[in-house]
Amino acid sequence: MFPRLRRKFVILYTLSTGLIMTFVLSAAFLFYVSSQENRQQSAFQELLFTLTAQLQTDSRFADSFLVQMEKNNRLLIYIEENDTPFFFPGAYKSRTKRDILFSRAEDAARKENIYSDSHPISSNLLQSSVFRIDGEERDTYLGNVLILRAASGYKKLILLQDISDSQNKLLETGCVYLLIDLSGILLLFLSGRWFVGRSLKPLEETYQKQQEFVAAVSHELRSPFAVIQTTAEAALSNPSEHGHGMSVIQKECRRGSTLIKNLLLLVTADQKEWAVREREFEIDELLLNLLELYEPILISKGGTLSLLLPDEPLPPVSADPDLCQQIFTILLDNAIAYALTDESCANEENEEACACTQSQMCMQAMPARLAARGNKRQIILQAEVSLGCFIVRVIDHGPGIPDEEKARIFDRFYRSDRSRNKKEHFGLGLSIAAALAGIQNLDLHVEDTKGGGSTFSVKFGKRKLCH
Repeated sequence: MFPRLRRKFVILYTLSTGLIMTFVLSAAFLFYVSSQENRQQSAFQELLFTLTAQLQTDSRFADSFLVQMEKNNRLLIYIEENDTPFFFPGAYKSRTKRDILFSRAEDAARKENIYSDSHPISSNLLQSSVFRIDGEERDTYLGNVLILRAASGYKKLILLQDISDSQNKLLETGCVYLLIDLSGILLLFLSGRWFVGRSLKPLEETYQKQQEFVAAVSHELRSPFAVIQTTAEAALSNPSEHGHGMSVIQKECRRGSTLIKNLLLLVTADQKEWAVREREFEIDELLLNLLELYEPILISKGGTLSLLLPDEPLPPVSADPDLCQQIFTILLDNAIAYALTDESCANEENEEACACTQSQMCMQAMPARLAARGNKRQIILQAEVSLGCFIVRVIDHGPGIPDEEKARIFDRFYRSDRSRNKKEHFGLGLSIAAALAGIQNLDLHVEDTKGGGSTFSVKFGKRKLCH
């Protein structure tokens, strides 16, 4: 889909901008042509005026004057006096014979009703407009024919100027403009590919994430429905297992409901529809509540939860306390799920072998086991003020997160290999925490704990001041 879309956008971009550039270059070239033609005609009119004035004032022309005029200005001059041609063989060598060119000039004047035997009646001058004629060797000329009344009778002047070189120069200039246009279109095509590629890349990534998201949701929802269907069929075929089957169905329904609830949370956060009730509150009070809530859970799992607060009183923070509590709850649940995994249980094929952590015997032996493990099963809640911002950290001493996975742990449905077999984990917790932090303009990131493990930090205040 995206390759076709990219090609269409590149073609559209190239055609639209190419047409605009072609129009601009065409207009510039036409203006250049027009200005050159006006300059040529102005120069030709000046030469024509000079010769006309000479005809009116002098009865005779010096050959040297005509030779200089023809050579210096690429002219062809023909003069008659009382129907008698002035004997002048010409100094400028044209590509086409002079007689042929003068004949064609008379034909052009004849179209304006100026004939070779015409004489001015109502004025002293009978003159054609400036016309253009072509020779037989791809040569082009500007021309004019005039007949004026003189004291001795009538004088006729045919003046032609060779503009072939100027036409060739215009053709060369047109080729340059065309080359510029084609080069520009090629550059537009290349830049369009680059620009469209960069513009569509976020869309491709979003589409890819959407596809992965839909696939992950389908996979996660298929699992509870499959269990429900299998259990229901087993309960129908064996009524004695009805109670156990209903228990399994209820559990899977709760799991599916949790998944749907988490998805709705993410959708609400994405659409910026979450009602953020920001106010100032005491963060230490929230952390104490979390300590009171999670300390028994960690003890039951063979771990400890510590709260580290600075000696000086903590300033109030400005945020939504309910959303903040949900963020820290997710981070603590994540730390418990990953950092408190019993290595001895991980190697057991039978899950019931790990149930000893809940038995009375294991509870009695818990202090010795904790002492042997040191701080590996300790989770720390830490709060501090640093460089103008307030930071709360959730520190664990578990297996840690590889550097190549740190950039993906906040992606939806991303789970490390350690938890793929645990059905209660969907891989949505950290993405929800990141979304809740984002809508409050809080900074949530992860780094390694010294000695092993992971540290999640939530920074309140201006992010530019937080380090």
